Amino acid sequence: MSQITVHGGKPLVGRVDVRGAKNLVTKAMVAALLGETPSELRDVPKISDVEVVQRLLELHGVKIEFSDDGVMKLDPTNVKSARMVDIDAHAGSSRIPILFCGPLLHQLGEAFIPDLGGCHIGDRPVDFHLDVLRNFGAVIEKLPNGTRMSAPNGL
Repeated sequence: MSQITVHGGKPLVGRVDVRGAKNLVTKAMVAALLGETPSELRDVPKISDVEVVQRLLELHGVKIEFSDDGVMKLDPTNVKSARMVDIDAHAGSSRIPILFCGPLLHQLGEAFIPDLGGCHIGDRPVDFHLDVLRNFGAVIEKLPNGTRMSAPNGL
């Protein structure tokens, strides 16, 4: 195991447990939408991005159990469309909802994502995501509060 030594005015004593990477776990959570059986993720950090994805998955019918030791069980067997007004409540809270589009279009034939936020670096367009979905046959409609998508011939 690696070690960090800090030389300063007061000695540091104690232990810090570090959980998994946020940039992986949120994508793995969304990928659980594609499963036919429950998935289990370990070392899931308790951070706001994980909470946003958890709430969005639950709105779509995914049953989630998240234990204090960082184990998350996701059961997608009852995936459903969520009400636009419920999803819209998460507008601007994260950029993760764009990743829901492909799995929801595949499973349900439709998807809605609120207007995205969560990036203080600057503009990060999602056009390439939408272009790929269009190339697979998705119909994209921009609404005042987000983007509605459908896949009339499957995805």
